Parts: sequence; structure tokens; C-alpha cells
Amino acid sequence: MLACLGIVLFIFRNCSLATRVCHKSSTKGKDKQGKGRNEDEEDQKDISLAFQLLPQDISKELLEMDIDEMQRKIIEIFKLNNCTIDLREAALADYYTSAVWWAKEQGFNEQQMSGFFTAVHTLLENIKEKHMTLVDNMKSLKQMLVGIGTEISTDFTKGGLDFLDLVQAQAIIKYITNSLFQHYRLYEYMFSNTQAEEIIGHEIQIAVPKAANLPFPPPLDEGIEEEVINLYLKEALPAPASTSDETSKPEKTQLTAQDVQEVVESVAAEMLGNLQHEVAVKLQEKENAIITKINKVLKVA
Repeated sequence: MLACLGIVLFIFRNCSLATRVCHKSSTKGKDKQGKGRNEDEEDQKDISLAFQLLPQDISKELLEMDIDEMQRKIIEIFKLNNCTIDLREAALADYYTSAVWWAKEQGFNEQQMSGFFTAVHTLLENIKEKHMTLVDNMKSLKQMLVGIGTEISTDFTKGGLDFLDLVQAQAIIKYITNSLFQHYRLYEYMFSNTQAEEIIGHEIQIAVPKAANLPFPPPLDEGIEEEVINLYLKEALPAPASTSDETSKPEKTQLTAQDVQEVVESVAAEMLGNLQHEVAVKLQEKENAIITKINKVLKVA
């Protein structure tokens, strides 16, 4: 896109020459146009691009804000309330904010910043509403730059930015070339195509609580197989009652003193046997440790 910058700079350099030629040609009929001089002066005052979109008080307020406050103010002024979801409004809010912030960094006053903002807004509207090509939009920028750096005469039409100097005009051309003209096809595509809507959904399974008449908390049988529940956890059904007298009476079993003694001895032998084995092992380990220490002392001696 360096070629675009070269074309714009070439156009800008020829603006001053064109205005001088127009000025020389108009001096020939200066006497004939003397009657309408006052009307021409009034027309020239009306074509100034300053304070058309941003009044002086708002321009001054914007230049005193930081970047976040500036963006919120621009969104409020141009009613870009859907900039968080709409691509076009987001691009406009971003470009307008960056343009005002750039003008603040350049040290522009309220008039210069407002006129520069009107210029960039016009160029974007040419893409959005008029569907201008890149060359035609460059010509539109050229028309707005007419009259910069020349002596103002009532005999030629100004472009509306004549309150800028040549250095500021060159900086504006470079900024617009790098920020807009270099990405011109992207802006054309954005303003000429409808944004695709994406609907994203996700299914979530929600556990519904059980009725209040059920026991709480519910039994933790969700992670156990049904066979295990039926085999170990499910309560056995009571045996059917027998009609005979023999089955209805439970059998009574009596243990003698000898039976109790045998049970106690067997349990004690099982428990004490393991205990004795463990004690013997620990004693053997301590004995081996002591013998090892004695051997070391004897070797040292």
C-alpha cells in the first residue's frame, strides 16, 4: 500500500499548485465578481469541516479524557450501543476512538481535531453509504485538503481544512493511508456483507431432587451393581410361618462350662500365638543389633 501513500502525497502536493492556478485565472475576472464577493465569503465560512460533527465544547471535553472515557463518550455520541456484539459498530467505535486519540497525541486543538474527525467520518461514510472505490475516496480526501498552505482568496473554494498547516496535513494523509486506505478492502467487505449470527448451545443434565416423603439422604446404591445389593445388602424376607407346633417353637441350645472354656482357650491361643511370635522376632532383632555393636567395640579396642 506504499503506492497508495505515494498517490495521496502526489495529490496533496498538487493541491497547492491547483489552487494557485485557480487564483491566477480568477484574478482576470476580479472586477466582474466584485459584486458577489460578500456572498462568496459567507459560503467559504460555511464549508469549514470543524465543529460539524463534534461541537467545540464536546471536542474540548474529548481532548481532556483518557482513552477509556473517550471511547465511552464516542459510543454515546454516535449511539453505538451494540458495539460489543455488532462488528460494524465495533469497528466504527474503534476507528473513531483511535482517530481522536491520535489527534490528541499530535497536539491538535479543538478546531483541528474536530475538522480532522469530520474528514475521517466522511471517508468511512463514503465506503458505508456511497460504496466509493479507493480512487474516488482519495479524490474526496484531496478535495477536503484544498487550500492548505496557500493564501486564502475569495475567488476559489476551500476544502474545509484550511486551518491546518502543511506538516499537519501530511501527518493526516499518512495516518489515513496506514489506518484506512491500506485496509480498504476489509472495510468494503465489512460494510457490504451481513454479519453471520452464531447460536451456541450446550446441554446440561440437572439432578432433580426427590420428593420430600422419601428418606434423606437417599441410600448410596447408585455406584453398586444390582447383584451385589441383592446378595449382601438387601434384607432377607422373613420365613413363612409354619402351622405345625414343632416348627413354630424355636430350638433351644445350651452351652456347658466345658464348651465355653474350649472356645475361650482357642481364641486366646490364636491371639497370644501371634503376639508371642511378634515379640520373639523383635527380641531377636534387638539381640542382633547389640551383638553387632559389641563386635564393633572389640575391633576398635
